[in-house]
Amino acid sequence: MALSKTFAIVWLDTYISARGQYQQLKSTFQAELAPVAAAVPVDPIDQLIVCIRETCAPVIFAPTVEETLSIIERLVEDNKFVVLITSGSLGSVILPEIQRRSLTLHSYYIFCANMTHHAEWVLEYLDQGLEIQMFDFEITLLTRLARDLSNELIKQGNELLNTDPLSALNYFQCARVLAENAVARDMSSNATDLHRPSTKHREILDGENGLIAQAQRACNRNNV
Repeated sequence: MALSKTFAIVWLDTYISARGQYQQLKSTFQAELAPVAAAVPVDPIDQLIVCIRETCAPVIFAPTVEETLSIIERLVEDNKFVVLITSGSLGSVILPEIQRRSLTLHSYYIFCANMTHHAEWVLEYLDQGLEIQMFDFEITLLTRLARDLSNELIKQGNELLNTDPLSALNYFQCARVLAENAVARDMSSNATDLHRPSTKHREILDGENGLIAQAQRACNRNNV
């Protein structure tokens, strides 16, 4: 069901790509299998990344700026919508080089421990119109990424609904899986916590008049 022809996510981080780091996460991604068995505890970060990978886009980890640039250039040539996740320090190095090479990316996510430290240079790029978001927690970043990708798939599915309802249905179903996983990861385990995860996608996708039902009806009409 993955829509890998649409998006590709490149994650630039020295530590996430280093030998011995995040082995559970990387081995899960590399295997063409479902997420690890229920008997084995799975980190919620791993779960979200697996969901993104299986549902929407490949995720490619890279430890250096040069390697990341080579990957991005290849993906852009293949007409992928490239999403870049990077640490703050490496982000300040790679963004000028991306602009120098005239590479157009879909969006940027900055993951850093101290957002204030990187705010000045990030604001400069925001003023130039780049889509940049900053996060200091991985789970928050990945939850937002899942929701952003879900919204993008809904938008693309809407564009296909009248001409290619079967593809539109696939986009809508993928969008729902992503958004529901974001809800699951964003749900507080503390019953007294007033935070409630966004379920706005259900209003758009679910129900008799939701986009999924509309696409299913259009598919049925085409099969008559």
